[in-house]
Amino acid sequence: MKKPPLLLLLLLLVNVCWGQSDPQPNYLPVLGQHPTLSKNVYLLSLIEEMAEVKSLLEKDKALLAIASAKFDLLSESLKDCGKEATCYPAAFGFTAQEIDLIAERLQQLANESVSLTSIVIKHLAPSGMYQLNSSQDPALFLANAWKQDAATINHIIAVYGRGEKPNYPKIDSLGMNLNSSTYLANIQALSELAYVKYEGTKIFYQLTMGYAMDALAMARFERAGDFEPMMEYENKAAFEAVEATDWSKYDYPLILIPGAGTDNYLDSLSSGGVLRCQLAFDAYQKKRAPFIMVSGGYVHPYKVLHNEAIEMKRYLLKLGVPESAILIDPHARHTTTNMRNTARIMFRYGFPTDRPSITVTTPAQSSYIYSDVMHNRCISELGYHAYSNGKRLSATTAEFYPLITSLQIDTVEPLDP
Repeated sequence: MKKPPLLLLLLLLVNVCWGQSDPQPNYLPVLGQHPTLSKNVYLLSLIEEMAEVKSLLEKDKALLAIASAKFDLLSESLKDCGKEATCYPAAFGFTAQEIDLIAERLQQLANESVSLTSIVIKHLAPSGMYQLNSSQDPALFLANAWKQDAATINHIIAVYGRGEKPNYPKIDSLGMNLNSSTYLANIQALSELAYVKYEGTKIFYQLTMGYAMDALAMARFERAGDFEPMMEYENKAAFEAVEATDWSKYDYPLILIPGAGTDNYLDSLSSGGVLRCQLAFDAYQKKRAPFIMVSGGYVHPYKVLHNEAIEMKRYLLKLGVPESAILIDPHARHTTTNMRNTARIMFRYGFPTDRPSITVTTPAQSSYIYSDVMHNRCISELGYHAYSNGKRLSATTAEFYPLITSLQIDTVEPLDP
């Protein structure tokens, strides 16, 4: 009787041994050299780090043909578009047909390659970043993850290449008049940049992905990578203190202060931010929790130069809170993502998540966070509940439980995916 090939045996073993695709709270993402890329399109960023996998995909004839066709389209646009500004970004993005063809081929290759399947088992599934598109079949999981990354890339190009409106135009827009000479000059240069950077590329996603990332850079919106890796920098002292904490000495693991943007370009910290910090400081002094999380990015007003979390941390340090008790989330742009990002950090850093933590903020925001309106907004904007409510303790304080669904990437918020 003929023995099965070794590769087939390995693939069968992989599928038998992998009995679940649930997120693992202790998984630490591989951010690499480009955190903005990793946080938006984790699968593709991993492939960039894995020479064996990248080589496999570069040699595949079907995928190579797509890479070649994308570059040919770019070359034609540089010859034909002239002064028609919107013509240049039209050459980019993945079509629905391309997305499906690539997904089908990746699924086929994953059924033939342990190295591709291992990406799912070792990284994608435990990361929780693709849980809304998960599958018990690793090959299908990989194909679905690709579709999610493709959707993210297409959204970035639509907003920061073609100038379409994002979900929150007042704070996230490209910021250029599409009829201006500035936009024409920049968008043409962006295509020229893609041409010189990715000429000769053999991997199907690199030109389009690179163009999307360069479009974000052009808009000065590479915010997802700010302060990363936080465990090694701004959050280092607190991250190291978590492991040594005796949680039984405190009512709660964490006090969360959601940020409040300023209404001008002069103040580094808003009046609301000051009041929220003082309320949280009072709770910290009473030993309600050993850690304070400050959450908020560069949000209000448009392209403000001060970061809400950083400025609140500075204020808390002045009040006397030690750095080892302060964690920052410097990326959140909405109340929904204040809660989501806090949940992410709690899971990744090893906080107890089977007991509630507390939000401490102004009465209006505290009431809003506790309301059904906020939970419905999470479903509408994120696609899931980021947290669940505990008890309402006062006008300014409420309990919450972080939910592991928060690890899922948001495909339409590239500044804080």
